[in-house]
Amino acid sequence: WRINCLAGTVTTVSRVAFMLTKHIIIDGFITSGGQKMSKSIGNVISPFEVIETFRDVTDYPEDVLRFVLLHDVSSFEDGDITMDSIKESYRSQLQNGIGNLTNRILKMSSTHDLVVTEEEIIKGMEIQKVVAYEYIQKKIESYDLKKAIDFTMTLISIADETIQKEEPFKKIKIIEEKTQAEEVIKRLISQLYIIAFNLKPFLPRTSEKILECIRENKMPEKPLFNRLEK
Repeated sequence: WRINCLAGTVTTVSRVAFMLTKHIIIDGFITSGGQKMSKSIGNVISPFEVIETFRDVTDYPEDVLRFVLLHDVSSFEDGDITMDSIKESYRSQLQNGIGNLTNRILKMSSTHDLVVTEEEIIKGMEIQKVVAYEYIQKKIESYDLKKAIDFTMTLISIADETIQKEEPFKKIKIIEEKTQAEEVIKRLISQLYIIAFNLKPFLPRTSEKILECIRENKMPEKPLFNRLEK
C-alpha cells in the first residue's frame, strides 16, 4: 500500500491491516477530597498504600483496591475517593456486605449439614444465573464496569433481606417450620453461589474462596474481610 503524505510517500508492507476505531472510551478524573491529586497538595493515594492498609485485615487486599476503583468510581464520569471513603466502603460493602453474608449463610448450612451440590445449584438457579450473567456481561461489553458490579452488590442486599425477613436461623429450631427453613437456607446457598460466580471478573480471589467454601460446605477459616480499626 502507499499512503501519500504532505511530507512524502510512505511505503508499507501489503500485509499490514489498518483498522478503524470502533470504540472510544473516555473516563473521568479520580480526585481526592474534591481536588486533583497532587504531590504538592499531598492528597495523592498510592495503590500500594491501599493494599498495605488492608493487608492485616484480609487475605485479599488487592481485591479491596479493585472493588474501590470499580464500585466507588464511575466508569465514565469524574470520581472522588479518599482513604476515609475507601475504609468506609470496605466496612459497609465488603466487611458487612459480602463477608458477613458469606459467614451467615455458610454457618447455617454447615451447622445443619445442608449440602447443596454445585450441579444442583446450577440446575435449580439456571434462569436466575443466566439473567444475572447476561446483564453483567452486557455492561462489561459496554465498558460500564460500575453498573456491572453494582448489580452484583444488589444481589447481596436481596439475600440479606431474605435472611432478615424469613429468619431461617430461628425457624429451623422449630419442628413445624424446620423443613421450610431448610429450603430457605438452600435457596440462600444458591444465591451466594450466583453472587460469587458474578464477582469473578471483579474480585477473582474472593470469588474463588467463596465458591470453594460452598463446595466444601464450611465457613471460611477466618472472615474474608475482618474488622478494620480506625
